[in-house]
Amino acid sequence: MTTSALLVALALTTSPALAPSGAAPRENLLRGPARVVLHYLDEVRLAGPRGPLRAGAAVPARAGEYSAATRLIAPRTRAELERKDAAGEPHPLAFWRDAARAHVLDSFQLLAVRRGPRATAVVTVEERYLDPAADARRLLRTVSEYLVARAGGEWRIVDRRPGGAFDAAAIAAYAGYWDEPASAAR
Repeated sequence: MTTSALLVALALTTSPALAPSGAAPRENLLRGPARVVLHYLDEVRLAGPRGPLRAGAAVPARAGEYSAATRLIAPRTRAELERKDAAGEPHPLAFWRDAARAHVLDSFQLLAVRRGPRATAVVTVEERYLDPAADARRLLRTVSEYLVARAGGEWRIVDRRPGGAFDAAAIAAYAGYWDEPASAAR
């Protein structure tokens, strides 16, 4: 990207959205939802095990090491995650379970962010994982969608769909996981 194109893109993402007169301006999705997902993934990456990974070898990784990341998850989702983890059940946000099997997040890239129903947002990210069974430079890639909404007044992660997508019907199933927008709460 050229410098001038980068400056134009930056100006477009940092300027407030225009709204019809009398209406509140629409929130910039790069400042809230995208930022919380990127911060979350950075915390997951930093919490992951370091050093050489061997295929099939158990790696010490515990939920407590991911506490900085889990603070960015919506409270109801966090409770569900803790319940499933205690029962030994998988959850798409339990990155420590993947890390314990040498499936460690190496890097990620924001691909898209879009508005969802009921004041939610869907953030699409490419995630790259170390693959100890292959060449050390090889990374496994997956595209995940994150459902993000305001919980307790702050943007929080509600769920993740690795290799999947959130549509309006899927998002409706999460009612009660976030603060309802003022226009919907009547």
